[in-house]
Amino acid sequence: MTLHRRTFLGLSAAAAAAATTGLRFGPAFAQDATPAAADAPADPMTAYGPVQGNEPYKLAFMQVFPSNAFWQLLKEGVEARAAEDGVTVDVIALPDDAGVADQVSQLEDAVTKGYDGIIMGTIDAAGIVQGVEAANKAGIPVIAVDTAPAGGDLVSLIQTDNVAAATQQGEYVAKLIGNKGKVLNLQGDMANQTAQARNDGLHAALDAYPDITVIDQSAHWNQDEGFTITENILISDPDIVAIAGANDPPILGALQALVAAGRDDVALVGFDAIPDVVQAIIDGSVDGTIAQFPKVMGTVGVDLMVRHLNGEEVPAKVDSGALLVTADNAAQFQADNA
Repeated sequence: MTLHRRTFLGLSAAAAAAATTGLRFGPAFAQDATPAAADAPADPMTAYGPVQGNEPYKLAFMQVFPSNAFWQLLKEGVEARAAEDGVTVDVIALPDDAGVADQVSQLEDAVTKGYDGIIMGTIDAAGIVQGVEAANKAGIPVIAVDTAPAGGDLVSLIQTDNVAAATQQGEYVAKLIGNKGKVLNLQGDMANQTAQARNDGLHAALDAYPDITVIDQSAHWNQDEGFTITENILISDPDIVAIAGANDPPILGALQALVAAGRDDVALVGFDAIPDVVQAIIDGSVDGTIAQFPKVMGTVGVDLMVRHLNGEEVPAKVDSGALLVTADNAAQFQADNA
C-alpha cells in the first residue's frame, strides 16, 4: 500500500453534518412509453420527467436525518422537481434524535391529512411498516427512496444497488491494502435495509481474501460514533490498516481520530460522496467513497408519483446509480455536482 500524507480538514459542525420479505409492489399502472427500470436512459434525471400533473397534486416527503448532507440533497431534488412538475410538496422532517415510533406517528398524521401521495425515506425498515400499511389502507400511494420498508405496498422503490456498490467499495479497500490486514467496518444502523445491504456487499468482497480480517462496529450513520469507535480501535487493534464506512460522516469521524492519534497509515473509504468527503479525497485525506445520487432519487420519486397519479404505468424499481470516487475523478465529480 502506498501511504500518503493526511491533512486535517478543520471539520466543522456542518461536516457532522429487491425488497425484503413482506414488501409488495403494486400492479402495473399504465403508459407503455414509461421505461422499465432496466431500460432507463443513461440520465435518470430526464428519464421520467419533468411531467405535468393532471391535477395540482399535493405530496408529502418524509425526510430522515435532516442534518445529513445526503438527505439534504435528496430533499433538494424533491422540491426542485415538484416545482417543475407543477405539484406541491410538504417536507416532513424527522428530527435526528427521533426514533421509528416518531416517524410512524408522522406518517399516520400525513395519512390523516389526505395527501395525494407520499414519498418516504425511513430509519427502520421493519418499524415503519405500520405507517406504510396505514397509507395503503387509506388508498394513498407510497414511493420509497434510498431504503425499502420491510412490508406494505409500494408503487416504486428508487435506490442504489447497495450490495453491488458496497462490493465495489470492498474491492477498492482490498486493493489499497494489498489484500491483507485488519479492516474496520463502520456499519450503518443494522435495523435499516440499506445498512444490511451495504454490510453484505462489503463482506462479499472482503471475505473473499483469507488474509483480510473484518471488524464490524455500527456507527449508526453518525460522525461522533465513527470518531469514538476509531479512537477505541486504535487502542485495541493498533495494526488496523483500513476503515470502510457505510456512509460518509463516520469516515469524517474516523479521520478526526486518526489525526488526533498521529496516524497517516490507514486507508479510508466512505459511501455517499458528500461534498466534505469528496473534498477530503481531493486534499489527500481520504482514499475514496462510493457516490450515490440523492438528487436523482428525489427527482425520480416525484416524477414517478406524478405519473402514477396521472394513471400511468411506472417501474417497480429504479436503480439510481453509483460511482467509485477516488483521487482520479474527485475534482471533476465535485465540479459536476456543485
